[in-house]
Amino acid sequence: MVATLAIVAVLLGAGSTAAWALYSATATAASSVTIGKMSATISGTSAMTTTFSSSVTTVTNAVTFANTGSTPGTVSTTVSVVSGSSVALAQAVAVKAWPVASTAACTTAAAVGAGSVSGTWAQLPSMGSSLAAGASSTWCIRSTPTSSAPASATTNVNINLTMTTGSWTTGVIQGGFYLNTSAATPTFGCVDHGGNYVDLSWTTSTRPLATYYGAYINGTMVGDKEQGFSGVIPLSSTIISKTLAADGATTVNVVVLDSSYNPTTTVAATGTVTLFVQNGARAIRCGS
Repeated sequence: MVATLAIVAVLLGAGSTAAWALYSATATAASSVTIGKMSATISGTSAMTTTFSSSVTTVTNAVTFANTGSTPGTVSTTVSVVSGSSVALAQAVAVKAWPVASTAACTTAAAVGAGSVSGTWAQLPSMGSSLAAGASSTWCIRSTPTSSAPASATTNVNINLTMTTGSWTTGVIQGGFYLNTSAATPTFGCVDHGGNYVDLSWTTSTRPLATYYGAYINGTMVGDKEQGFSGVIPLSSTIISKTLAADGATTVNVVVLDSSYNPTTTVAATGTVTLFVQNGARAIRCGS
């Protein structure tokens, strides 16, 4: 050690290029460690919004989890019920989920496959898998209300996705949807305005005209809140991001708001609008 220190001291004292190069290389190596990018997405949840009735007793949908980063990782999921919506309904909807090769393999007639998990929308085991960078996994999810389901209720459920690589974890990515059990929930009225916006309307006679309402897609309010005096909510395509609703048909619920303008579990009307491209810009129309 003494000999080594003496040599280094002589070299540094002499202004040696070799000694300075050694010092610089060591410092550079310690500050040049990099890791890959971690990111993930969830898609397909908006299509899970359903109003169960005597003619709609079960629903089967495909949900896809994707590793959009540059490193492999393990995805895992949990479910949660949004505050203010019906936990009782979430607890009373039986769920079976299993991995499939593609969304096309997830049909109403498809049999539950290997690797399935089961539970309710209040508590469901993880739909997890290991994904290479750029890879995705698709799960077929079947929801069926049990006999204990409330006769008229709405639950707003989120599927929460995280991806882990070693000790690194992404933030939570959410995909949400509504489930209703109310055969009496009417379809909203809808008027097109050339693709620029639509007017949603609903029956207001069953509540005080001062009642506030909001239009919701995947648990997020879109447009302005409106009272029953007008009974109309204009909905523009420019305020609906592709993250919230991709191009295509999506379900909109007109929900009663409480005194603090928060959504209640009461859905005044539900229906479908379609987002599409018109003249190079995003547009919206009524129906599917």
